[in-house]
Amino acid sequence: MSRLVNVGAGGGEISWHEALKDLRADDVLLLEPGFYELPAKTLFSNITIKGTGSLPEDTTILGCVNLATDSQFVNLENLCINTNNDSNSLYVPAEANTYLTLRNCVIKGFGTDTAAVAINGKATLELYSTVILNGSVSIYADADFRLEMNDSSIEHVSEEFGALAIEGHGTAIINNSRVYGSIDTFTKTNAEVDLNNSIADSMLLQGQVWLNMLNSKLLSTDDTCMYITEETWVNIVGSNFNGGIYLDQKPHVIVQNCQINRLIAVNDAVITLSNSVIINHADFQDHVKCTARRATFNGGADYQYFLALGDYALLEGHDLILNSNGADLAVKDQAQMRASVIASSDSSITVECGQKADIRLLGMKWTTKKK
Repeated sequence: MSRLVNVGAGGGEISWHEALKDLRADDVLLLEPGFYELPAKTLFSNITIKGTGSLPEDTTILGCVNLATDSQFVNLENLCINTNNDSNSLYVPAEANTYLTLRNCVIKGFGTDTAAVAINGKATLELYSTVILNGSVSIYADADFRLEMNDSSIEHVSEEFGALAIEGHGTAIINNSRVYGSIDTFTKTNAEVDLNNSIADSMLLQGQVWLNMLNSKLLSTDDTCMYITEETWVNIVGSNFNGGIYLDQKPHVIVQNCQINRLIAVNDAVITLSNSVIINHADFQDHVKCTARRATFNGGADYQYFLALGDYALLEGHDLILNSNGADLAVKDQAQMRASVIASSDSSITVECGQKADIRLLGMKWTTKKK
């Protein structure tokens, strides 16, 4: 039977250390505002801890919250967890089969490459209105996981490590959230990732990953704002990319109603573009295959070509909009372009064409320039 345990320094409460010595399954600890130092080897199992202050930071637990291997659930609400050394703020062990739920919490990492939240084993991690600071949420290779992140944020900008690092096997659902840093998957990842109405700085997708991205945005202006590689499957709808999408190896990518600054694809990438706009530059090389319908290819001042095809790349386009803005179209080597144009800002465009290239462009005037 669950107990309500009032913890604090007032007259009717017990002390923090007394509460820890007498923990029972299904206990609900109600912590008064203050700082509570957690002994190093404390393990939590089947417990709910709630702060009673106005803000999460009013009630701060100093130390690392470790889940016991036999724990079925741990609920944390209206709390701040602040590790006081270079360790995880929250840790789920590899032997676990558990739920970890955070509501209206602030989790502070140590500011190093050590994850603020580390998930191993079989675990469901739920983040509701929660902020992760100075550390990543890392889901490791042993994890069989489900992540649900709603109205939350992760703030860990690093050139080497992702703010949200997803390995293992499972599903990650991210809604109405902000990731300051990168969302990364890895070669051993086997996961579905759903990113809805959310913002991140950048994204790296590799491994066996299916991404559904809806009404979201990536803010990085790098060429690899979104780097997609290996045999990933990606469906992107209604999203904006301030930088470039770079496709490598064998990804299958469907892009609908999106705005992309640059699109670069190599090796055996397969792309379907629909009602989308490329703002500055598109480049398809090797054996890339692209099918585009009602897509717009624009030219930018920094690029010689607004659209370039090389090697054995193939572009099949229907009702395209081509706005060169003074740049050329390149179809080199043995690349092929078969397209119809529905509109253009140019009366005619220049096509730099390889000797063995195959170009069939209907709906506008164009002249070839051999090179």
